[in-house]
Amino acid sequence: MNIIQQILSLSTDFFNTNMESLVTGQASLTDVTLAVQEFVQNLGREVLSAMLEQADEAIYETVKPQRTYQIKETARSRTLVTTFGEITFHRRYYRQKDTGRYTYLLDEWCQLPAYSRIEASCQARMAEHAKDMSYAKAAQVATPVPVSKQSVRNVLCRLGTIPNTAAPLPERRPKVSELFIEADEDHVAMQQGNSRQLRLAYVYEGKVAEGKKRRTLTAKRVFTGYGMPWKEIKEYIQTVYDSPEITILGDGAAWIQSATSYLEKSRCVTDGFHVVKYLRQIAGTETIQPLYDALLANDREQFCREAEQKIRHRPYRRKAIRRGQQYILNHWEGIRDWLQNRETFASSTEGHVSHILSARLSSRGMGWSKDGAERIARLRTLAENGGDVWRYALDCLTKKHSEYIRY
Repeated sequence: MNIIQQILSLSTDFFNTNMESLVTGQASLTDVTLAVQEFVQNLGREVLSAMLEQADEAIYETVKPQRTYQIKETARSRTLVTTFGEITFHRRYYRQKDTGRYTYLLDEWCQLPAYSRIEASCQARMAEHAKDMSYAKAAQVATPVPVSKQSVRNVLCRLGTIPNTAAPLPERRPKVSELFIEADEDHVAMQQGNSRQLRLAYVYEGKVAEGKKRRTLTAKRVFTGYGMPWKEIKEYIQTVYDSPEITILGDGAAWIQSATSYLEKSRCVTDGFHVVKYLRQIAGTETIQPLYDALLANDREQFCREAEQKIRHRPYRRKAIRRGQQYILNHWEGIRDWLQNRETFASSTEGHVSHILSARLSSRGMGWSKDGAERIARLRTLAENGGDVWRYALDCLTKKHSEYIRY
């Protein structure tokens, strides 16, 4: 009996048995649902194994007349983890006569993974889950049989560092005259005990109100990584837009300020979150209003007098007050720009850093490898930009499998 007849016979028997149990009250819908799920899983494993073995037979019949391969083994077994569970099948092991190389033609022709016992769609599912949860949990939920967290790490290593350009680009928008960029960084703990800065920047066209307190960024595009993102951002802007004016909001760090040397018609503005943070550092438990008023009045001397007064009242806070004072003075012009356009320049960088980076990379007491942290950051960036992580990973993995089949 061939596989098609087996499927028909098994399916008919299964349907009749469970239909009788359902209508006689011996089984509930939940019971039948679970039975169907188990049946489909079992049937899927049988079908995949049979198809692979029949494909091996078809390959043999194709190459046999050519006399270019010598069969070394007729039925070497292999086990793979698939979405249906673990399957085992047998295939031929060949030696190519003119080159002397040994190969499994079935593995080549069907693009079976050469260096893993896990089928590519399951590997892609691991990568998809790993962006949101630990490697151990991703291994647990991505496959129907147990695999190790090292397997998840191996998949991410094969993917490499995903480019920020992986998600599909939007259509060109040449009429947009103004863009905004917000930038900040997250400090990610490394396995060696130190930490590294992962940078995040995102481009958007503006903000749309959603309710009384919430605003959504329009046409947002996220970039992450250890290096300077400005070249990639410049290429993105040139591809999608014409020549918009660009406002860059951040804490005034040198790497953020350097954006103006990459991006034409751009200026840096100090974001309000960091302004208020350092005003509070100066004021301590007292009100920040006198300091804020000096900023509004563009009066540096009055601002410094207020800071000096804080030091006289709280001399033990001298270092903290001086740091805050120096920050404000160093970024005075950028802060003035923010003060004049507070609604337009309201920053959301802290929320984005927390959501995209910290939630996975620095909020759980983890220690990362340098490459591992950036890979996870880029997976989350791909998803944030509207990309399909599973499809992207699957395309990469199947391409790599076809390139690196063991000969």
